[in-house]
Amino acid sequence: MDFLRSAVELLGREGAPEPRDLKYAVLHLRAGSRGHLQGEFDEVKHRTGDFTSCSAEKAIGRMNATAGLTLETALDPKDKDLKALGQLRNWLTHFGHSDTVGAVQARTLPVLVRLMDFVRLDVLPNGGDASESWTVEQEMHRSSAETQHVAAFVARRQAEIADKLVSHETTTIACSSCGQHAVVFGEGNAVNLTCLFCGREYGTGTDAAWEYIGSDPHTSIKEGGDDLPSCTACGASAVVLVHTAAAPDTDSYRCFDCGIGHEGVCVNCQSAGYLAFPGGAYDMCDDCYEITLDRF
Repeated sequence: MDFLRSAVELLGREGAPEPRDLKYAVLHLRAGSRGHLQGEFDEVKHRTGDFTSCSAEKAIGRMNATAGLTLETALDPKDKDLKALGQLRNWLTHFGHSDTVGAVQARTLPVLVRLMDFVRLDVLPNGGDASESWTVEQEMHRSSAETQHVAAFVARRQAEIADKLVSHETTTIACSSCGQHAVVFGEGNAVNLTCLFCGREYGTGTDAAWEYIGSDPHTSIKEGGDDLPSCTACGASAVVLVHTAAAPDTDSYRCFDCGIGHEGVCVNCQSAGYLAFPGGAYDMCDDCYEITLDRF
């Protein structure tokens, strides 16, 4: 509750939270979400504090597996919001990463809400100390009010950009900073892609495509990899598998330069387009397939 309360206060600070406020809001929320269950339990080490606490994923897994414990809150150790919060925490701690107020608030809000539900539905009903439970309830009341301010900001910002996203669902992806589906690609490689929600800039369509897969041309070539598949519509090497706003749970090949969707990528020439036998053992484009046939 201390960590949760601190995170909410820092995120909901009057005016605009300072970068330092955002940093410690993320660190404290992540600390609150992982709990402090240790790896192999040892009573002596536990009392002296000489132990390494386990990860959020392991802590949630243990609670879900505990016999006789039925959680009202759906806690998934592989939850995408929890994992994204962990990544943000690592960026802030180890790489000096900074982000906008809107990006941090949007990224942390789902975890805040889930943790507060967990305390309300699973912790308080099982509390043994009446006075302690009353104190936690008061803290929850204050934290809920401040969380609503953060939620109101996110909802207001979503409403402000809604019109700009209409009819772009198939070429809109989630921003790696704020997590919102607000990055519209496919308007030409000269355009600087920018998240409409938080303002995060990605560079050209090709730059954004590389960042989307978590790599870059230099690293790929150095490690013996290839360039990104080329688009048969515009010629740009900017085709990747994406999850768009239109189909957030489905993989689809899209060109980040022109936005065109493709059936697949030819295993021979690495161009994206229609395939002679999509889904087969050898995904080839029509041209490569005909060349292969001519050899026999």
